[in-house]
Amino acid sequence: MTLTTADVARLESVGFSDFARENRDGDLELRNRDGRCVFLEDGRCGVYHRRPDGCRLYPLVLDLGEDRVVRDDFCPHHEDFSIDPDRANRLRRSVARETAEAAKRRRRNSG
Repeated sequence: MTLTTADVARLESVGFSDFARENRDGDLELRNRDGRCVFLEDGRCGVYHRRPDGCRLYPLVLDLGEDRVVRDDFCPHHEDFSIDPDRANRLRRSVARETAEAAKRRRRNSG
């Protein structure tokens, strides 16, 4: 799951650390432990009330190739979620923030 700097700040403000990493594209993403989110505890989200925007909006994802919001078929409950305009716009804004922040990190790291 990719993260915005606001997601990281929200989780760090309550004492969490070492949960994110920067990938080679400059994106911040949640670390995994044994192939699962580091915040997964007994099958449940351990940071539910402070979870990242991407987690809040999932299973809606942005299909970048088609430039459209879709439900992720990987989620076994994807049919239970509607693609309403508000959630679609929130997802687009979150992805735009992540993209801009990653570009800024790439520029900083290359210079």
